[in-house]
Amino acid sequence: MPSADDNARAVRLAFSAGLVGRFSRGCIHLRADAPLATLSSALVGGGPGTARDFCNFYVDKDYAGRAPADDLARWLAGHEVDSSCAVAMMTAVKLEYAAMHSTPLGQRQNAVLALATAGSGNAVDIAAEGEDPRLVVGTVNVFVFIDAQLTPGAMVNACLSATEAKVAALRDERVIDAHSRTPATGTSTDCVSIAATQRGAPTPYAGSGTELGRAIGRTVYRTVRESLRAGSDEERGR
Repeated sequence: MPSADDNARAVRLAFSAGLVGRFSRGCIHLRADAPLATLSSALVGGGPGTARDFCNFYVDKDYAGRAPADDLARWLAGHEVDSSCAVAMMTAVKLEYAAMHSTPLGQRQNAVLALATAGSGNAVDIAAEGEDPRLVVGTVNVFVFIDAQLTPGAMVNACLSATEAKVAALRDERVIDAHSRTPATGTSTDCVSIAATQRGAPTPYAGSGTELGRAIGRTVYRTVRESLRAGSDEERGR
């Protein structure tokens, strides 16, 4: 079970609205200076909401918890995090393979920040014919932080932009669905979180036709691709 690590290093991250990260072997914990509006597919903090703490927990590849949301809530409590104000995910990708990048937007130097842990062991082409893939823990987890005010539609737009960028990263890393032998679009357990400060003028769109959407796309693409490469490089070195 992931546990709190008193030796975890705390660092101020390159995000214009303020974000602190604590990194250990068992958990990546990002804490915002103020609560952020969120839209996520995470088991804890899923759907629309508000969160200040964002956690990505490492689990072994043989993890087979029957109540993963309960496990996440328990691990959050062990890190003294209130699960009602948190977004939490889990991954079997070693957290040392996490990648993080930020991108400017307008006058703000670090207005979009993405963090990803990306593995391709259970890669899936969602459009391929055949049986449903087995749900195993491998996953591409993506957290996106945006210093802007997004309407509800723009929050969904931001999820689309992040997902398109993830697919592009998998394509360019030549990740293949092992069953269909076609290019993978993700894994069977991918998770995404969008978090926005809601500062500034309302932003109604965040797709590829906008400056914000392109910033999200570039940041997520670079981050996912770097994390995929980190794991692949170790496999090649064995």
